[in-house]
Amino acid sequence: MSAVDYDVIVLGSGFGGSLLSAILAKSGLAVALIDSARHPRFAIGESSTPLADYTLAMIANEYDLPELLPLTKYGSWKREHAEIGCGLKRGFSYFGHRPETEFGGESQLLVAASSSDESSDTHWLRSDVDAFVFGVAKTHGVTTFEEATYQLHRKPDGWLVDGICDDNAISLQARFAVDATGSAGVVLKSLGIADQTQLLNTNSAAIFAHFANVKPVAECLDDIGVDRQRHPFPCDAAAVHHVLDSGWMWQLRFDDDTVSVGMMFGGRGARPIDTSVDLQVVWQQQIDRFPMLRHQFSVATIVRPKKGLQFAKRVQRLTTTAAGEYWAALPGTAGFIDPLHSTGIAHTLLGVRRLVSILLMAPMNRERQLQQYSDQLINELRLVDELVAGCYAALPSFQLWSAWCMLYFAAVTSMEQADSNTANQSFLRADDVLFREMLIEARAELRLAVADGSAVACDRFEQRLRCLIQPWNVVGLMNAECGGMYSHTAAN
Repeated sequence: MSAVDYDVIVLGSGFGGSLLSAILAKSGLAVALIDSARHPRFAIGESSTPLADYTLAMIANEYDLPELLPLTKYGSWKREHAEIGCGLKRGFSYFGHRPETEFGGESQLLVAASSSDESSDTHWLRSDVDAFVFGVAKTHGVTTFEEATYQLHRKPDGWLVDGICDDNAISLQARFAVDATGSAGVVLKSLGIADQTQLLNTNSAAIFAHFANVKPVAECLDDIGVDRQRHPFPCDAAAVHHVLDSGWMWQLRFDDDTVSVGMMFGGRGARPIDTSVDLQVVWQQQIDRFPMLRHQFSVATIVRPKKGLQFAKRVQRLTTTAAGEYWAALPGTAGFIDPLHSTGIAHTLLGVRRLVSILLMAPMNRERQLQQYSDQLINELRLVDELVAGCYAALPSFQLWSAWCMLYFAAVTSMEQADSNTANQSFLRADDVLFREMLIEARAELRLAVADGSAVACDRFEQRLRCLIQPWNVVGLMNAECGGMYSHTAAN
């Protein structure tokens, strides 16, 4: 059979691939979107941020996609798309725990990201959001293929995809292919692009699922008499982080009261997960070590995915090249570091916006831009690696962990509150030479504090870091008087 011609073939129909396809089709290109799975499907990576919301709003306005604008704020989302699952995210909550020790309330950090419920960020129920954006792509003329079994072939002047979809043979060809397949890396593997994951500093494993009947942190604090009056927002309406001795746990609560939960293992004391043992046993052993978590999950049950707990031996990956003459990878395909700091959605949206501007150029003008896209993307992923690896290195000290987190908040808030076009800046100041030099110095100071291990060394590190982040500290981070409760860090 003869192949059907397209301008672009996008492989992978998560929200990034679907959004890119919708924009290109609306801009006049012939686009095919193909996936080996079918919507709705389980996906992790659900925590939005002000930077993500701002970038999505810019995309919706710039490319006339008003149906996406309600998803940029919690209030409008609930009014206009109540059928799409989400959760209220007012900020970031951190609680430090010690094994076999009741939580006493002394190790808390809350950082506001939104000033009200109406303008708040959201947790995305990805199965719903991905399906919605996929529907938007179809509405705007994208030719879609779900549950397709296909092979990708490189041609001298582009790509050929052939296979089976809905029991019918398919054959598609295009000059350009976008890899939005995430860890599958279909285009990357087809081209034999070298991997450089071994150069990353972060090395963490994950066990995760969605649960029902997880007791809210606020109720647990009330049960043990910890005062919540100083909390700048409801602590469960957040990306909740339980900081443990050799890793951390995320909890993202959706409005249906289910919770995305994952336990990350990556601190100095982390032991490899014994994959010969049932995951449920491993999970319960970890939960039982911490009294609050044991209380939270005493009657919890897994609701998503149907096959139960999921395990990733190492979540990190990084390619050496993210784009070439006839192809490009979205950020989540080019690499991934860790769920910490909720960088995934924002980075994907920034990548979509950059790649659209390149693909709407004449083909003869793309080469230099694609190289810049690749270099910038890999540089940004390396920056995320530095910001995350320092937190793991700080464990089991909650004080050092919290201090190192301020580097992320300094980078992101100085971006969010800048007068310039935030979406056109390098992600988290990755191209800011002074910021990168400061990070090197900060990591050296952290090593000294960790090696010493004393309370005096931890205090000294905090004092030094307070000085180092000053040029990017636009919201009063590391203010000793706030006691870890940051209520004035929101851009909106």
